[in-house]
Amino acid sequence: MKTAPTADLSRLRERRWPPPASMSADHAVTQALYSGDWTGGRYTLTAEATLRELTGAPHAIAFQSCTAAIHAALLAHRVRADTPLHTPAFGFAGTLTGAAHIGARLLYHDVDPNTGNSVDPLAGPGAVILTPDLHGVPHTVPRDPDITVITDSCQSLGTLVDRQHIGATGTHCWSFSATKLVSAPDGGAVTTDDERLADDLRQLRDYGATPGGVRANALITRPGHNWRPSELSMAIVADELTNRLPFVAARARDIAARVRVTLAEIGLWHQDVPAGTEPAFHKIRTGLPGHPASTVDRFTAALADAGVPYHPWGRIPLHEHPIFAPRRPDNLRAPVATNLARTTVCLGTESCPPWTWTDEETELLCHTLESIMETVL
Repeated sequence: MKTAPTADLSRLRERRWPPPASMSADHAVTQALYSGDWTGGRYTLTAEATLRELTGAPHAIAFQSCTAAIHAALLAHRVRADTPLHTPAFGFAGTLTGAAHIGARLLYHDVDPNTGNSVDPLAGPGAVILTPDLHGVPHTVPRDPDITVITDSCQSLGTLVDRQHIGATGTHCWSFSATKLVSAPDGGAVTTDDERLADDLRQLRDYGATPGGVRANALITRPGHNWRPSELSMAIVADELTNRLPFVAARARDIAARVRVTLAEIGLWHQDVPAGTEPAFHKIRTGLPGHPASTVDRFTAALADAGVPYHPWGRIPLHEHPIFAPRRPDNLRAPVATNLARTTVCLGTESCPPWTWTDEETELLCHTLESIMETVL
């Protein structure tokens, strides 16, 4: 047994995120406040330009939320009522909210038991796939010119592949909500390497009005929405993408790397990471897939008794939500997704996520997990 460090796990239940505004963010919000431009102004353009530079994508279109961004991306990719949409059964409702509004035909796939990410559905030409990068680990669905892949990248801001930020190619939807590494009152974006798609997205977020004219007098050529982001939120996003994200993402990678060493040593499940990938883990997920429910219950009870904060994110698989009901008989079961949902948890809380922990707190948590597993199995 290692000597326990001196720290207090109870402090990991305090609110540390979102963080206090920096002086530069405070200045940007003040400038936006007095500019008189509430939408579509300087800071929306700056946030879009910064996201292009970060990801390497040729186009970035800001939205009021990632949920709206995914909804718009589906519409721009010509998903309509009853369009077959391939998607994993494990994740968060926000990925599929737009699809449910559209009335897409949800074709669920089970997930990789080692990552929790979507398994390649081997869909035929013309297929549309909507899949997340679960907790910051990029999915491995291959790019195919005959298949459309829309990635919900809400949890992968800051993730690197071969030392480059993900998102340079394809369609990626990003989140800047209060629980993300870039944390604003709300906000989202789509990046894409498709110019036609980028034009469609700009039109869809602005009532469907033809670009370039005065909105109130523009010709409405397609059903759009008022999905424009607030300049106040975009002022924070623009500042944090530049001044906070590099440090927070590095911290998220470092803390997760330390915890994952312990998880591997004591036999707890944790997500595999593809070669060359450095996830900025949005969540550190662990648990006991494949073990009896009684063992899983002992594990979570021991976490609670020891004061280890955790939350059961994604406890109900998506195909079990009535609003996201499967649309074909063979989608009624997804055993791996169901097992991961019910036997794993995320360490920390959304108001005190792992990247806010000190080194000493991280060591104490790892030591506590070692002690717990000596009694659980």
